[in-house]
Amino acid sequence: MKYIYILLLLSLTIFASAQEERKIIREGNEYYNSTDFDKSALNYKKAYKINPESHKLLNNIGASQYRNGMFTESAMNYENFLKMTGSKKEKADAFYNIGNSYLQAADYQKSIEAYQNSLRMDPNHDMSRYNMAVATKIKEQQQQQKQDQEQGDGDGEDNQDQQDKKDGDENKEETQGNEDQQNEEQNQEQQEQPQPKDNEMSREEMERFLESLQQQEKDVQEKVKKEKFKMQQRVVEKDW
Repeated sequence: MKYIYILLLLSLTIFASAQEERKIIREGNEYYNSTDFDKSALNYKKAYKINPESHKLLNNIGASQYRNGMFTESAMNYENFLKMTGSKKEKADAFYNIGNSYLQAADYQKSIEAYQNSLRMDPNHDMSRYNMAVATKIKEQQQQQKQDQEQGDGDGEDNQDQQDKKDGDENKEETQGNEDQQNEEQNQEQQEQPQPKDNEMSREEMERFLESLQQQEKDVQEKVKKEKFKMQQRVVEKDW
């Protein structure tokens, strides 16, 4: 009778814990749907603490953090989920989510690597292929800007050397008229003003470009959704 009582008590405890976990997850889903991502992440963390075997909650935590702009944290939770799953499909989706997090965090190399891993798991993961192209394009533009900047700095040094030589030569010559002096001052002012560089994007232009790419991604997601592809970032409540 003693052992039966202990087993019964243990069963009731497990049942109560499971009920509490499910209640917390439902509340988390409600917070998520109402865009209160701080509270939804908190609820999912509480539920995961109750039941560490519920690995899919790591995706829910990551999704909440992603929507809340916590991209480094979301990547970490998606990576933790990746370690727990053995399904190639879930691994592909996890790598895709990791890539999105790093893309938003402006770590384009890591995002490209994540998308590549997703495609290794699932060669038909079209969203990973598309987003990898986005990340690659932005990275190439940044590299081009860096090259242009370095080239611009080099040209500036050459111009300064030429100006120094010119100034030395002018010191050996007689002083010219006021009109020539004014023209020289105007030319020098033009040289000192920053000159626009070809192919250089401002921060605002880069942000608009990224927003445009994100809108394109959203359009593709809608198309994929209509074709009944399962989207990984959708919050899923634990089945019982």
